[in-house]
Amino acid sequence: GLAHCFEKDDNGKLVDRFVTEPISANSLECMATGAKTCFKEVKSVTFGDAMARDRSVLPEEWASASFCNEYDFRCGACARTWSRLHAQDNLMDIVPLGRTKNNFNYNLDEKRVLNFENMVNDDDNIKQDISIDVYGRAEKEGGADAESEAPAAK
Repeated sequence: GLAHCFEKDDNGKLVDRFVTEPISANSLECMATGAKTCFKEVKSVTFGDAMARDRSVLPEEWASASFCNEYDFRCGACARTWSRLHAQDNLMDIVPLGRTKNNFNYNLDEKRVLNFENMVNDDDNIKQDISIDVYGRAEKEGGADAESEAPAAK
């Protein structure tokens, strides 16, 4: 598929980037039912053509698109989803072999940023209130004190 993604440049602005990447059977099934997607177009090719990165079998509009990270690994993973009975019996007609389809719910409201880095710091940590303690910390921390304060059994 041809995915419309974005990358942050040095100034923090988002720049369009088009990526060619394999699509799993379940992802295409979701796209076919109307789910929002960043895929502009999908082309059905053989596993051999996909692994060969043969641009001659892809539409001309894809010429400037780069291949996604870990492309070979992802091709193999997606190919396994297409070998399952459900995909073989029900999904192969969504985009027949050699055909291109582009009438999906293409939407860029939630931008897919390729070089996004999630920087986690101590401010992200939330101290859980002892009143909602699900780990029994109060019992462990106050265990010795609680035993000494408890009235003696008669």
